Amino acid sequence: MGGVSKPVKGSEEWWVDYLTHGHQLEGMARWLFPKLPSAPRCKICKVPFNGFGKIFSRFGWGPSRKNPKMCGFCSDRLPIGGADVEVAILVVDVRGYTTLSETMKPTELVAKLNAFFNTSTDILMHHDALIDKYLGDAVQALFLPGVAGESYLRCAFEAGSQILSRFKDLPIGVTIHSGVCYVGNVGSDHIVDLTAMGDVVNTTHRLQSAASEGSMVVSSTVYDHLKLEGWEKLDLELKGKAESFSAYQSKNRF
Repeated sequence: MGGVSKPVKGSEEWWVDYLTHGHQLEGMARWLFPKLPSAPRCKICKVPFNGFGKIFSRFGWGPSRKNPKMCGFCSDRLPIGGADVEVAILVVDVRGYTTLSETMKPTELVAKLNAFFNTSTDILMHHDALIDKYLGDAVQALFLPGVAGESYLRCAFEAGSQILSRFKDLPIGVTIHSGVCYVGNVGSDHIVDLTAMGDVVNTTHRLQSAASEGSMVVSSTVYDHLKLEGWEKLDLELKGKAESFSAYQSKNRF
């Protein structure tokens, strides 16, 4: 009797497996990459980025632009397609950006934004996020079970908490929501990008308006799953929602 057949790469079944369980090495790479020395290495396929790994980087196994803790094949060079999967969306943005731009010198504003993007990105990647988008004064990140593991919601929360605690001279807020949405490579025939699409993403951005300076707003789904306590409950009227949406805001500044 034959073994269980593998899903065709790029099929919906393949995407579900990849996004929820991670990349599965095949052939020589399965035993070779983990044995090669030189950290850091891709957290998915274990290919090293230094030492012997520099040879593999020439063929696409170098650090990914989405998250340098992953290689290009495990992130950037995925096939076109995607699937509906559980994901946590985190958005961190600068509150009152228009006011800041009117009161600060352009060079000072750019310096603060660069520090904001660099620091936020480092923290998010440390907690195994995939950087989805930079949106002018905001960063959108994805936390997937196949990358961040079963504790992907906890990773998102800890990343958001750390970002808030690092910025005392810049008014920022963090929003986290989770649920099922479409995640995959989308775009034109020539340019594709791994991203998330759907109501979960839209709702996360809607919630962002409720995140005051120095605070975090999470949906009731995230709040209940993480067993948080003592936060202020919010019943919000969100655009596109027929009923009020329950969320929670941290009472104290991080």
